[in-house]
Amino acid sequence: MKKLIALLMAMMMVFSCASVLAEETTEVQLPAIEVPNFTFTSNLDLDEAQVAALLPAMGLPEEAAGMVQMLLPLLNGFSEKLVFADMGLQYDLSMKGQEVLSLVAEATESGFALGTNLLPSYVLTIQNATIQNLMEQFMQQTQENAGKLDMDLMQKAAEKLVGYAMEMTGVYQSLVSISEPVKGEYADLIEGVVFTGESDLTVDTKGMMDAMKQFTAKVLGDEDIKAAIDSIAAMIPGASFDPAQIPSEMESTEGEVIPEVAGKIYTIIDDEGNQIAPNTYVMVSADVKEHPEGNTNTYVYVAENSLDIQVEVPAQNVSVEVYGELIENGIAANIAVSAEGVDAELALTAAASDTGMKLDAALYMGEAENPLAVCSVDFAMGGERTKKAFDGEKTELPLEGLMDAENAANVSGALVMDLLGNGLANVLNNIKTVMPEQGAMLEQIVNQLLSQFMGGGAAEEVPAA
Repeated sequence: MKKLIALLMAMMMVFSCASVLAEETTEVQLPAIEVPNFTFTSNLDLDEAQVAALLPAMGLPEEAAGMVQMLLPLLNGFSEKLVFADMGLQYDLSMKGQEVLSLVAEATESGFALGTNLLPSYVLTIQNATIQNLMEQFMQQTQENAGKLDMDLMQKAAEKLVGYAMEMTGVYQSLVSISEPVKGEYADLIEGVVFTGESDLTVDTKGMMDAMKQFTAKVLGDEDIKAAIDSIAAMIPGASFDPAQIPSEMESTEGEVIPEVAGKIYTIIDDEGNQIAPNTYVMVSADVKEHPEGNTNTYVYVAENSLDIQVEVPAQNVSVEVYGELIENGIAANIAVSAEGVDAELALTAAASDTGMKLDAALYMGEAENPLAVCSVDFAMGGERTKKAFDGEKTELPLEGLMDAENAANVSGALVMDLLGNGLANVLNNIKTVMPEQGAMLEQIVNQLLSQFMGGGAAEEVPAA
C-alpha cells in the first residue's frame, strides 16, 4: 500500500505542476506551464502457433506450458493508447479491440483528480495547497542536502576526474597502432567494392589492462575524489562506498588470459594515400591462445549510408550481426543472432512523420517466413481526450486522508476494497467479453491469488458507492 500511495502522489505532483505554478502565492507568481498535446500508441501481434511451438524448448512443465498457450490470445492484439491533452492524461489498454483498462489523470481548478475503472466507485483528488506543500518540503529537503555538499570540493574532484580521464584516453590511443596503407586491389571482401589500401591494426590489450589499473588506482587514491564520493554517499540513506573493494576485484582478473588483438583495415585511397570514399572494412581477431574456444573475430564495414558489424566465435558456432542503414526520414536496422539452438533476427525501422515518429519491430525465429511477433509504436503531436476523471457516478475521495493518522486506515481500506471487490471484476469482465475462455481462466487465477492474499478467504464484492 505504501508503494501505491507513493506512486499516486508522484503522478499527482507531476500532472498538477501547471495548475500549482499558475496560482498566485504570497511570495511570487509563477507562469503556467504550456505542454503541447501528444498521442502515444502501441500494438502487439503474435504468431500464436510459433510461440506455442517454442514452449517445449523453454523447459516448462506440460501443465504450465498448456496454461501459457491458453493465455496467449490475451497478448495477441494487445494495444495501448496514451493521450495528453488539456492538462490531463488518458491511458487506455485494449485486447483485440476491446477496452480493458482505463485511467484518466487531470488538473482541476482546485488541484488534481484521478479516475480509473480499477477504482470504479471513487475519484481520487488532492488539493493545490497540499501539492504545493509537498513540493516545498521536497525543495527544502533538496536544498538542505545540497547545502551539505562542499561545492568547491565537488568542482575540484570533477576537474581531477576529467584530467585523469583525458590522460587515460591518451594512453589508450598510444596502445592502438595502424600502419600506413599498402596499395593494391582487394576485391574479395565486400561484393561490388574494390578496396585499394590495406593497413595493419594492432592493439596492446595487456597495456590497456595495466593502464586501467593505474587509472583506477589514481582515482581511488585521490583524497579529493574520495572525499567527494563519501559526501555524496552520506546524502543517500543506506548508501556506502568502499574504494578498497574495487582494486581487489580487479586483482581477481589477474590470472585471466588477456587476448592478443590484431587485424586489417581496408580503405579506398588515391595515389597519395588519402582516403577518397567512406567505405572502410575492418577485420579484427581477438586470439586467446590458451583458450581457443574463446577466439573472437569481428568484422566492421562502414559505407556512405550504412554500418555492418559482425562478431563470430567460430569454435562455439556463435555469431551476431548488426546492420543499420539510413532510410528516408529515419533508420532501419537488423540484429541477427545465431547460436546452438537459437536462430533469431530482429528487424527495426524508425522514421519521422509529419506529426511525430513511428517505430516498427518484427522478430523472426529460425526459417519462418512470418514474424513471431510484431510491435508498432507511434508518437504524434496532437490528440484529444475522450474521458474525464469524474465520468460516471463516483464519490470524491480526498487523498489528504492518507496523510491524516486518524483517517488513513479508512481511506486506504476503501481503496483496497473497491479495487479487489469491484475494479478487478470490471477488468476481468471486459476481457471475458472478447475472450470468454481466457477471461474465465484468468479470473480463476486472480481469485486464487486473492484468496491467498486475504488469508484463505474469498474476496467479497463491494457495492459501488
